[in-house]
Amino acid sequence: MWEILGELAVLLGDGPLRALRARRAMRRLRAGKQTRLPCAVRSGRPGWPAEYTNGSLLFTPGRAEAAFGSRAYPYLEFPVGGELLDPEPGVWHDEDWAAKRYEPADGGPVYVQVHSRYLPALGVALVSPPSKN
Repeated sequence: MWEILGELAVLLGDGPLRALRARRAMRRLRAGKQTRLPCAVRSGRPGWPAEYTNGSLLFTPGRAEAAFGSRAYPYLEFPVGGELLDPEPGVWHDEDWAAKRYEPADGGPVYVQVHSRYLPALGVALVSPPSKN
């Protein structure tokens, strides 16, 4: 009985809570504040995880770099202002999660798996060129 109630609590609580966090992330990006997006990342770049690793992307509007951090990879930077594309077919398919291939100006691609509610914020954060301050 408690297992069913626990699963119902997650089911009913996860969606609205994630929607709130996604809207908050978008508001913070538009306001020019530092924002973290939960995700999983993989890349063929030197020093990056070859398999999807859970962590978060840190964006600071106006900076030319974003950073990926996790317990295993504390601080991996890559440039923003590149192109956000769909990954190769058959790599990742799920209703709630989306995988995107990000092509920065330098280096190899970075593959990002993010919940579909965070896709607009991811697009704004990665594709927007850094402002010249």
